[in-house]
Amino acid sequence: MTGWAVAVWLKLTLFLAVAVGAAWWLLPTGSGWFPLILLTAALVELWSVRALAAEWASEARSSWWWHR
Repeated sequence: MTGWAVAVWLKLTLFLAVAVGAAWWLLPTGSGWFPLILLTAALVELWSVRALAAEWASEARSSWWWHR
């Protein structure tokens, strides 16, 4: 489960980094869209980390040796 959560997190982080990099590259410097894109990417990253941590914690609680 831990490997799966890390793999999903890395894929999502890479996707968001590419999206932010593309926005930085393609949008004009003074554009108000870049801060919005950056904030959205940060919020998506935070939400995904919390969701993956909750999923991992739930799976870990149910599979510890003393629950068997």
